[in-house]
Amino acid sequence: MEIWHIWAIAGFILLLIEMMTPTTFFLTLAGASFFAGIAAYLYPDETGIQVGAFVIFLPIFYFAIKPFMDKKDKEPQSTGLDAKYLGQSAIVSKTIGKNGTNGIGEIKIYGEVWQAKSCDDSEISEGSMVKIVRNESLIMFVEKC
Repeated sequence: MEIWHIWAIAGFILLLIEMMTPTTFFLTLAGASFFAGIAAYLYPDETGIQVGAFVIFLPIFYFAIKPFMDKKDKEPQSTGLDAKYLGQSAIVSKTIGKNGTNGIGEIKIYGEVWQAKSCDDSEISEGSMVKIVRNESLIMFVEKC
C-alpha cells in the first residue's frame, strides 16, 4: 500500500465521521487529507511536502466552508407555536374583551380552542375573524382582520 492510499483512506474516514457529527471540523480535515494524498502521489518520498500540503490546505478549506456554515446558523428556525399559529387567521368562538373576563375570550384554529386576548384591549365579537399576532404562554394575542 502506498502512502497516498493512506491519505485517501484517512480522508474517507474523516468524511464518514463528518456525516455522523453536526460540525464542519472533520470536513476540513478530510479535504486537507485528500490534497495531502495528491501531494503523496506526486512526491511519494517527500513527507515534508505531504505534511505541508495538509497544513496549507487545512485553513483554506476552513475559510472556504465557513461562510456557508455562518449563513446556515443565521437563518432563524421557526418551530412550535410561532411556525404553526403566528400570522394565521382564526375565528372567535367566545367574545374577546368582554367585561368580567379580564379581556380573555376564545378562538378556534385548526379545530383547537385557545384562550385569546385583543392586542389593543378592544372587544371582538363571537364569529369574527382575527389574526394571531403573538402568544404568551397559552394565551394568543389577536387583532381583528
